[in-house]
Amino acid sequence: MRENLTELATPPTKVKPSLRFGLSEWSGAVGDLGTTLPLAFALIVYNGFPVERILFLWGLVYLATGYFYRIPVSVQPLKAMAVLAISLGFSWQQLSTTAFLYGVLFILLASTGMIDRLQRLFTQPLVRGIQLGIGLLLAAKALRLVSEKGFLLNGAREALQQTLPLLSQPLANLLLVALLVVLLWFFQFQKRFPLVLLLIAGGLALSLALHLPVHWELYRGSPVKLTMPEWGFLLNAVVYLIIPQLPLTLGNAVYAAADACHSFWPERAQRVTPRRLAGSIGLSNLAIGLLGGFPICHGAGGIGAHAQFGGKTGGTTIILGSVFVLLALAEPLSSFLFFIPVPILAAMLLADSWRMMSLLQRLRGRFPVVVALVVGGVSFFTRNLTLALLAGILLERGEAYLKKFIDQQKGESP
Repeated sequence: MRENLTELATPPTKVKPSLRFGLSEWSGAVGDLGTTLPLAFALIVYNGFPVERILFLWGLVYLATGYFYRIPVSVQPLKAMAVLAISLGFSWQQLSTTAFLYGVLFILLASTGMIDRLQRLFTQPLVRGIQLGIGLLLAAKALRLVSEKGFLLNGAREALQQTLPLLSQPLANLLLVALLVVLLWFFQFQKRFPLVLLLIAGGLALSLALHLPVHWELYRGSPVKLTMPEWGFLLNAVVYLIIPQLPLTLGNAVYAAADACHSFWPERAQRVTPRRLAGSIGLSNLAIGLLGGFPICHGAGGIGAHAQFGGKTGGTTIILGSVFVLLALAEPLSSFLFFIPVPILAAMLLADSWRMMSLLQRLRGRFPVVVALVVGGVSFFTRNLTLALLAGILLERGEAYLKKFIDQQKGESP
């Protein structure tokens, strides 16, 4: 039952796929905005990151991953760490220190080969369970996002009541999300019609045409700022931020991400291995930490989002990285993306969640499916992937010991 993912460590040699920049890649590029933008908005407002720096540094990493991996490997803020940082009120300097330390840790895991040894813990059922849990959490996040924020990330409900009263009602926004999900589901089979691009363009035009007041105070600053680590914060960084995040990154952004890449693009993913993903997470966060940014990972959910909306090559992430960098350098436009209507972001999250959950169908055998369902269920109900992984490992170990005990009893019977 302990089917490992070691085949990902030694991918077959194939011709390097070309980069594409057609409509399908543009559509795939915006697929992950539903996850990235709300977290970016919160980090900017509550932790003091300049909007230009968030977009610029994440954009550079998107460009690098697109050129190196040649497929849409996502770049996402560390979700658990972001939630903790927002709730505990750490400064951007402290979070940059955390990014630097996280980068060093992952460089060590990749360079020493420890990442491959840890891989033995993450069997195929566990990885599929993580992906199922991510899908369920993304769906819950989509519904919570639209119910809490309304039509725009900044709320603006009072202004909407004056211009378009219907859009200020939570039920109307939820119905709009349902309609958008149906449209996205139908048009996903129409490869030449990138509906998501039209929705985002139309949504931005509507938001800007309404002349809604901006209720947020976005911090401004240079795209990069040389930042030395705050050595006195290292212990707090480890205890409050790194330890809760580490198992999630290993499970979701290394092993599940590698598996997702080989599942979605088996003929193109020859460069993707768990060790390389760990290495790029490490190098990216080392640089981000020294330049004053917030740490990132290659989340499996983001990979699924890029795939869901048509991304097939590294051109997808190069497009999004270029947009981020250009918006960061053009200061008046740096907050432009935050005007995308929330119902559109929520509908994209729901479509992405279904894509991730559908990977469960690839498991064979009753017990592996049971393990995956347990891991996914515990992830959803506890919001804790670490606890879900422990439950899955215990279940697998228990099944292995039970089989061994039964075999021994059969051998001892006359």
